[in-house]
Amino acid sequence: MLVQEYFRTRGKLLEKALDKFLDPEDKYPERINQAMRYSVLSDGKRLRPILFFATYEMLIGRKNINRLNRLLPIAVAIEFVHTASLIHDDLPSVDNSDERRGKPSCHVKFDEATAILAGDALITKAIEVLTKLKNRSQAISCIRILTKAISTRGMIGGQAVDIISTRKKINVNTLRYIHYKKTGALLQAATDLACLMNGEEENTTITLSNYALNLGLAYQIVDDILDEVGSFEVLGKAPGGDSKNSKATYPALIGLEQSKKKAEKLLRDSYNLIKNMKNNDILIEFVNMVKERLP
Repeated sequence: MLVQEYFRTRGKLLEKALDKFLDPEDKYPERINQAMRYSVLSDGKRLRPILFFATYEMLIGRKNINRLNRLLPIAVAIEFVHTASLIHDDLPSVDNSDERRGKPSCHVKFDEATAILAGDALITKAIEVLTKLKNRSQAISCIRILTKAISTRGMIGGQAVDIISTRKKINVNTLRYIHYKKTGALLQAATDLACLMNGEEENTTITLSNYALNLGLAYQIVDDILDEVGSFEVLGKAPGGDSKNSKATYPALIGLEQSKKKAEKLLRDSYNLIKNMKNNDILIEFVNMVKERLP
């Protein structure tokens, strides 16, 4: 199967599920439902839920796409959390970004208070969706994995350190921590959830977890680079936001060339972790996709 066809078919399956699990726009209170739908159904790349699908299908051997139907609540929950993080990232008090995915950010389209509530609502909706899993034990384990990824030990923790580090001189270790938590934690959750749903042994789970963390850090370093030298068309928002907000970035700390080398090494490490696994073509494509973003 062509890689493009994989992303198309899995993406189509996910889009239907996202629409299904969101309340309709005309349901009271309408404004919050409109804001949630606007932010989620906005042509995102869906990298995290598709990584979840791809990891699971690599482990079981790719067969009928209908085998993914029971996993849809997990994929939806992952995307809800990711979208919530983007809504909150864009707020004036955080990154102050007026655009997201080529459209006005949630707080610009609606208002700041509605955007805060929409992000909060999507996180709680993600947990609610996971309770739809038929296997109660698996549902609880999925909630545990996802809430850890969201928590102060994960995404929120990375965002908190990022905020307190603004306009401060920090070292590379602190910046690595920020990126691992802000970006890597949810990618790691995607592979961990796939391993859980297939009952994988610990060694496989750890290997795929490290693949996801390396991929996440590389992705964020490339984003740091593109924020300096990229375009609106590539980023989906105006470049230069990091420097405008006095954010610490890899190019600012170690320079553009060293940043590129660091990203390339992380991508090689990700590839090496999975190169001997069967049915690994989509996971390899994730590595290639990040590599192709490097300017």
